[in-house]
Amino acid sequence: MMETLVTFLLTGSLIQGVLCGFNINLPKRVEALKGSCVFIPCTFDIDQQYKDDLTDSAKRMWFKDGGSTAVFNSSRPKTRPLKGEIFGTATQKNCTTRIDNVRQSHNGSYYFRLEANGKLQYNYTEPTHSQVQIGVLGSPPKPTLSVFPDQQKVRKEVEVIEGSSVSLRCSTKIFCPSRPPSLTWSSSLIESITGQQYQSQTDIISDLNFTVSHRHHGVTFTCTATHQLQKQITKQESRLLSVQYAPKNTSVRINPAGLVLEGRSVTLSCSSDANPAVNYTWYRDTERPLNPVQTGPNLTINNTDPTHSGRYYCTAENKHGTQNSSVLLDVQYAPKNTSVRINPAGLVLEGRSVTLSCSSDANPAVNYTWYRDTERPLNPVQTGPNLTINNTDPTHSGRYYCTVENKHGTQNSSVLLDVQCEYYE
Repeated sequence: MMETLVTFLLTGSLIQGVLCGFNINLPKRVEALKGSCVFIPCTFDIDQQYKDDLTDSAKRMWFKDGGSTAVFNSSRPKTRPLKGEIFGTATQKNCTTRIDNVRQSHNGSYYFRLEANGKLQYNYTEPTHSQVQIGVLGSPPKPTLSVFPDQQKVRKEVEVIEGSSVSLRCSTKIFCPSRPPSLTWSSSLIESITGQQYQSQTDIISDLNFTVSHRHHGVTFTCTATHQLQKQITKQESRLLSVQYAPKNTSVRINPAGLVLEGRSVTLSCSSDANPAVNYTWYRDTERPLNPVQTGPNLTINNTDPTHSGRYYCTAENKHGTQNSSVLLDVQYAPKNTSVRINPAGLVLEGRSVTLSCSSDANPAVNYTWYRDTERPLNPVQTGPNLTINNTDPTHSGRYYCTVENKHGTQNSSVLLDVQCEYYE
């Protein structure tokens, strides 16, 4: 089982010694993490003249930096400065070794020595054979975080388009296969996220796959690597997602809010959620732009009057799409241009019917009250825009007043009704 884990620790190409006789295959360098373990993948060969001397009782040893004292001995693996395990047997020509509880002092160059029966005693040293360099890291590196398929490893901000599929890949090196690190995902969104985790020969990898929406814009995704050493150590790497999307939630509001009174200034403000930022264009009642064309998020109308009333449209647009919103601008004002007319026009003859009609320009609509000659209302009180008198007689003659009123003011107008007698010969 442990032999199969050896392949996980290859961090460089195995360097082969001479092609015949004594040779050794091992990496130029392996990286170790302080407090963890490290594997040195290794195989060796001997000159054929010594093959009968090689037995499983042969000692497989490691020496450091050209020293003469073994730092690891297969016959006493727990008593030397390097404590661990050597795998396989000598007759299998296996020198793969696991070193436990790596310390900073283990940093250095190591060579392999074989001691067997008879004359088979050999140092696999430079320059004839390669040695392995163990580089000890004081703390684990940050995990590597990349975006597929774009392979954006360096940039902290990742640009994607809404609706596209994105895969965030987090990976970190396995220093000790028997105690691999773990990877977890988190984000600035409230919802929990889980990646798909698996192992390669040298790394543990977690892929986070999802379809991007506008909700992911400005969200930071963080991958945390947890290493189980003497104490738990975590390292993190993050990416900020920048999502491009068409305008959404476009709306228009009137400022100041509430009633818009004639003569005041008013600003229509348009807002939209989009990336990149939108361009705004204003329209009124129809699909034709205002004249002159009005752009920008705000449309200000100074000194409003009734002609400004109507529905105003704001169109928000970026390279991904457009969206419209509208608001009804209702400019209110007190009654003006109030007038009264007699219908039918012309002479009013005794016995005929006549209607007095009052009209006024106002917003909101006015209430009408009729008076005659004095400021007292008619009895019974007459309201509404029309006052009809049936079967007129001379007593109906006089001045009739129409008073119009809304919450912004009042205005009066009057007309003289002259009922004439009809004479017969």
